[in-house]
Parts: sequence; structure tokens; C-alpha cells
Amino acid sequence: MRSYLRVLPFERYSERGDALKALLAGELVSIKFPGLVDKEVNELSDFLYRLLSELDLAFLSEPSFVIAKELISNASKANAKRTYLNFESVDTTNPSEYSRAMRAYATRVLERWDEFRKEHKNDPHYILVNFQLKEKHLHMEIRNNVELFPNEVERIQSRLALFKEHQELDAVFSSVRDESEGAGLGLVLILVLLQNAGIPGNHFRIDSSDGQTISRVAFPRDQEEAKARNRYIQDVLNELDALPSFPENIQDLWNLCNSPSASIQVITSRVEKDPALTAQVLKLANSAGFMTRTRNPGLTDAIKIIGLKGLGNLLMVAGARKIMSSRYRKKDLESIWDNSNRVSFFAGKIARQDAYARDFASVSGLLYELGKIVLISLKPELIQKIQDMLERGRIRNTALMEEVALGIAHPEVGAMLAERWQFPEAIVQAIRFQQKPLQAPEPFKRLIHSVYLAVRIQQASGGKIDYYSIEEDIRKDFAIESPIQFQGLVERLDSEYQLSGGGA
Repeated sequence: MRSYLRVLPFERYSERGDALKALLAGELVSIKFPGLVDKEVNELSDFLYRLLSELDLAFLSEPSFVIAKELISNASKANAKRTYLNFESVDTTNPSEYSRAMRAYATRVLERWDEFRKEHKNDPHYILVNFQLKEKHLHMEIRNNVELFPNEVERIQSRLALFKEHQELDAVFSSVRDESEGAGLGLVLILVLLQNAGIPGNHFRIDSSDGQTISRVAFPRDQEEAKARNRYIQDVLNELDALPSFPENIQDLWNLCNSPSASIQVITSRVEKDPALTAQVLKLANSAGFMTRTRNPGLTDAIKIIGLKGLGNLLMVAGARKIMSSRYRKKDLESIWDNSNRVSFFAGKIARQDAYARDFASVSGLLYELGKIVLISLKPELIQKIQDMLERGRIRNTALMEEVALGIAHPEVGAMLAERWQFPEAIVQAIRFQQKPLQAPEPFKRLIHSVYLAVRIQQASGGKIDYYSIEEDIRKDFAIESPIQFQGLVERLDSEYQLSGGGA
């Protein structure tokens, strides 16, 4: 018996839940998409996470989603190509005519995808995503109703050969030069993802005949999370070991802030010895976040205004940034500090209704990209390539690709640094799970969700992601019900940030 589930978007949550129950009972569940799809495919993420969590395979949720998204994207582009060739009445058996058409395909179709979809909204092509659970494997297949051309088969074979030659993502990035009709890098990405998850390459195959193309992936049900086997992990660990300890004066002040016997006078006298820190305390006390009748307060009043907890948070950020600034290039730090300032502001606004999350949201935002600084210092070109993939919509978060390429991602590196410097556990976990909110542990869930959403708002303000890139549970948690509502939230918080002087 086949169970159908129509998406774009899921109209009722019960539909998804019913489909999940049917799948776990062994039924074949088919999710039907139109032939030309776009970012709405991100709706599959929540379904895959829930399914794989039921099978105790939650660690495969992000890789499996990226694989599904790549295969659906390939099917959608193949459908679009056939639509374009038919519309232009191209003789595909004539090599020179086909070659001319393909030179125009990128500009007429891929570069104006939204318009092309609207123009061909009644296109007869479709994409079917099938899931079926069997004794040893979860089977996923993506079908579309076009058959591959011989030259497309050759292109696929060349990409598979590229994987056999390199098998590491940064080497593949360097080797791909052919961008005509799309580079086919997605197929190599799929094989790298499977390899890093410990899944044999023969669990993936593509067949094309009888007017359709079927891509198949089999995920083993008894799969254990693969341990990273990349040589770069040791480089990352060595770099962390080389970082200095927290500055002694800031560590001492931090201890005073957490001491029940320390007086404001003693703390003030210690802060006064650091002019840069004094300036930061006065600036914070005069900021829009602290409403007070005291204008231009002195240092003692300023510390009272922000509170010892606020001073402690400021010390954490000041110490971390001082260490990073002493070791890494200013050019690499400027954009990260700017992003962090914005995320901090957004997280503080988002978390203000929850007392526990509010205490840590802003400072977590200021520290969320510590790990990225370390990775940029080791592999700058690779990290930039991964960032480019995010901006082009190939991936939803950079952490997965960092894990694939380096064996470790910047949230985990940042969390390891926070642990090394003995930051509060809430901040450590907010950094660690910033891109995996559905795995957030209690009691840090609301804090992590706030930081995650703040990061997504920061990315959306730069046009890098949209409503559909946000996990559905998070959208529900914060009552974000439509793309228009999300865009309004992005614009409002961005405007508030600019008015606060943050953009100056």
C-alpha cells in the first residue's frame, strides 16, 4: 500500500505525523513535488529529523537532508532543461544545436529560476520522493519523469571518478572547473557525506531508463555514528592547545564578580586599572539596553547599572576577543565581530521574555563564532567555499560541511574553547548547538533556540537564507507562521539594531 503526502508546504501537521506512522509500520510513503522546485524543499528537514530520531539515527538527519536536497535539485534542473529544450524546439540529436542551447540554458533558466518556474507552472514534469523502511535499511529514492541524455550519463560518471581520485572535499573544490550545465559537484558531495557517515558508496546509485531517472540511497538501520577520520582534526586540536589562557587580570576580575564577599569598591578599583575595559563598561551602561536616570555615570555607578552578572559577561567577551586579536589577522576578525554584535543584539531581543535565556543570550551571541576564527586560520579558502555554498542555498548551515571537510565544525571548536576558558555551561551549550537546535539539551533549549534564530535572522538580513531554511519547530516555538511574517521580523530587528547605534 502506498501512502501519499503532498508538500509545499505541509498543510496540516497531522498529515506529516500520519505519514511518519505509516512509514514506521513498513508502508511506502511518497512525497510529491512539482517538477520545478525551490527553497520549499527545506520543509523535508523536519520530517527527516523526526523519522531518523525514531530510528536512533538523529546524527544522520542533516547529511540525509543535504543528500535529498541535492538529488531533488538535480531532478528539478533536469526537468527544467527538458522543458527549456522542448519550448525552444531544440533537436537534441544535433550536437551543435544542443551545444548552442546549453550555452544559453544557464542565463535563460538557472539565473532566472523564479521567473522560469512561474512561466512554466503547468509543466507536466514531477518529482517523487519515496521512503520505505525495511529490516536492515531505510530506503530513499528520488524519481523524476525524464530520462538522462548520454552526455549527462558521461558527466555523472566523470564526477564519480573525481570522488574516487580525491575523496576529500577541499581537493574536490579545487579540481572542479567545468561549470557548464552545473558542475555536478552535488554528486561528489553526496559520496563524501556517505563516506564520512561510514556508509559504503555502493549504497547510492542512479538509474535512468523508460522515461525516468531514479536516485537511490540506502541508510543502514544499525549504523553507528562514524568517528571523524580526517587529518585536519589534529591540526585543530593543536591550534586550540596553542591558544593562551585567559588574561590574568580579567580572570581575577571575573572571580571577584562571582565572589559573594567582594565589594563594588574593590571591583571598581580593579576595573580602573584597565582603561580599555573601563571604556567598555561606561559605554555599556550608557547603551539603550539600560534605562536609567543617571546621565554619564561614573565607573562605580556604571558597574551598579550593568550589575555584576553583566560585568562578568563583558569580561568573558573582552578576554576572548583580546586573545583572538593577539593571534589572528585583523582582516579575518572584523566581519566576525560585526556579525557577532548583530547576533548578540537579536538574541537579546528574542530571549527577553525568558529570564534564564535572557541572562545568557546576548553574551552567547557575542561569542558564537569563536570557533570559526580558528578554522579560518587553518583553511581559509575552504571555509570561504563553504560560506559560498550557504549563500547560494546549496546547504542550510555551514557546520555540516565543516564536519565533512575537516572532521569538526566551528560550533564544536567554539564550545571546546569556551570549556577551556571555563565559561558557564549555558554559554558552552549555546555555542555548541547553535546550528543543531532540535538536539538542544534541557535546561538550555530556549537559550539555544534564541541564539539559533538570531543567527538565522542575521543571515536572512544579508539575503543568505529565508523562512524555509528555519527548522519548523523553531518557527512554531516563536510563532513565526509565514515568510511574510519572518521577513517583517528580520526588517524590524535590523532597523532596531541600526537605531541602537550598532550599525555605526
